[in-house]
Amino acid sequence: MKSFNLVFIDSVSEKKITSLEDILQNGRLAKFLWIEFILNPQLVQDIASYRDNPVIKDSLSDALSWYAAFRWLFPVNKTLEELRDNNEIITYRVTDNIYRQKRRNFLKGILHARLC
Repeated sequence: MKSFNLVFIDSVSEKKITSLEDILQNGRLAKFLWIEFILNPQLVQDIASYRDNPVIKDSLSDALSWYAAFRWLFPVNKTLEELRDNNEIITYRVTDNIYRQKRRNFLKGILHARLC
């Protein structure tokens, strides 16, 4: 069980997160994983061995899609860009419906990172 340095999920967790398994077992925290990937490029590199996990794969897809849609807001995230360039992650267009579903978590993430 490898320990990761988290920049966002620790702030919304009720306890100290010590591993990726802690996040995956907690549905509430798993919903924030995509934001952590946007804000924490090192974590995307560190979880390379977990990329086959469906929750991780979906979170990476969300992260890359939202990062691409709001690129002007975020600092450069080369790790996500490499996943896109290598076609390792499938992205989608952030439509109004998807935005309404995830905007709350998105806003929590950008406020935490002081990006607005």
